[in-house]
Amino acid sequence: MKKFFLFLLLGSLSFLDAAAWRESKTFHLKKDELVKVLVKSEGQERLLNFRWTLYADKALVVHESFDRFVGQHVLYVGHVNQSFRKVLLSAKRTQKDVPYVIVVFKKFDEGNNTAQMDLLLIDKENRIVLDYLTKK
Repeated sequence: MKKFFLFLLLGSLSFLDAAAWRESKTFHLKKDELVKVLVKSEGQERLLNFRWTLYADKALVVHESFDRFVGQHVLYVGHVNQSFRKVLLSAKRTQKDVPYVIVVFKKFDEGNNTAQMDLLLIDKENRIVLDYLTKK
């Protein structure tokens, strides 16, 4: 019985480690305020941009671009569509090696007309360095 509980404890700790992020940054953005993040890796520098353009019916419309690819997302607080993920490099050995960022819509302040968004970097092998070019 003790072995079973030890197994559960170790399994849950490894699960928590698998979802941990290495770096996080919070932004409070007004409409069309652009976030610029320089992604440095393996001798390359690429730019990640994102901004929101519309908040209606509790939905936030976010535009993003990375490495000449653009995207548009409709995000909701506390919903499955609360975030978007951007892969930064290809895998080295396994899919677990892939570094990526997740941008999460946390809340909207209707009084200030600002959206709180968090950027989380998941990079187990420390292949990425982020430089935040915005003043936030």
